[in-house]
Amino acid sequence: MKLKSASIYIGLGLLSFSVSSLPRLVNPPQVLAQEVSSSCPLPADIAITFLNSECKEVKLEQPQTFYRYYSSSNNKYGRYLTTDKYQTNVEVIKNLALNQEWGNQATQILTVTLPAGTLTYQGIVGPQTPKECYPGGGQQTFIQDSKDPNIKWSEGGNIVVEKFSCP
Repeated sequence: MKLKSASIYIGLGLLSFSVSSLPRLVNPPQVLAQEVSSSCPLPADIAITFLNSECKEVKLEQPQTFYRYYSSSNNKYGRYLTTDKYQTNVEVIKNLALNQEWGNQATQILTVTLPAGTLTYQGIVGPQTPKECYPGGGQQTFIQDSKDPNIKWSEGGNIVVEKFSCP
């Protein structure tokens, strides 16, 4: 009986290995604008959004207000915030490296107040490809749970909407 269990376990291990070894045809790998070597305690796909994959874990000692830039209800309540307040959507797109293939044109702004005790990850926005269009450099704050009922989301005023173009 133990022998059968072992062979099933080995069989599943081989199946798992063989499936994970297949080329990624459905979601091809992302072209990165910087190297990945993380000193950020987040998964690599999130850490890479920070410059040099560097971020600091910060537990808020008191409530703090951030900004969230978005363009539709689909991307209104996200996990990426900033302390930077911009005047135009083009500034947002460049400084927060919002690749326009993702759909966020940053035409609206929310103020977001996180309660004391919230665990955040903070750093500088890393570039996205092409770097000349999406250089990054703005402040970035990542939160694990944007659906936390203690977060206060408020309309943040107007932002000047300009046409963004990337050569």
